[in-house]
Amino acid sequence: MESTRIILVRHGETEWNASGRIQGQSDTPLNAVGRVQAQRAAQRLVREPITALYASDLARAFETASIIGQELGLSVVTSPHLRERRYGAWEGLTAIEIQARYPEEFAKWRARSVDFAPPQGETGAELLTRALTELQAIASRHIGALVVVVTHGGFCYVTLHHILGSVNGDRREFTFGNASLHTLEYTGERWSVIASNDTTHLQGIDPSMTGL
Repeated sequence: MESTRIILVRHGETEWNASGRIQGQSDTPLNAVGRVQAQRAAQRLVREPITALYASDLARAFETASIIGQELGLSVVTSPHLRERRYGAWEGLTAIEIQARYPEEFAKWRARSVDFAPPQGETGAELLTRALTELQAIASRHIGALVVVVTHGGFCYVTLHHILGSVNGDRREFTFGNASLHTLEYTGERWSVIASNDTTHLQGIDPSMTGL
């Protein structure tokens, strides 16, 4: 049975990433470091036989994908279903600010309750349903191929946690650096994780390289 491989790419760094602010579906652009990270990801991916390129339609993901697409010679197909989790009233706030303003909700969030949603936001379960539906559609569209999907940290987290499951009943913790790569395989409606948080292409990047 033929399988599809999807390389999930987290978008490059933004100013809100650098300052620890929750972005959610706020449309923040890449900063200078993020653009260098995206270019490094593109140089890493050009060695792979990639046939299609998808991205969230939020600016930070689309710009990352556009830089990758220029290197690969592929156009970007955008989808709002690949967006980050919607954080509603929390978008633009730091974790310290959220804890001070919403202490009870903050505790539920930190406990990673799948049924919790920030005010005007989205639950983890809703994000997972959206993520799996879109990724399965992409995988089914490109059977036997290798595809890149540029998305967001929360999207990557719920997807990998679902595939790998919990450990002794506890939710797993993962690292998702900006412009990191995570390789999934989809075979007969079954997902597996081939690699996670590949950041070898980002070694040596520092703010002085970008004029910051």
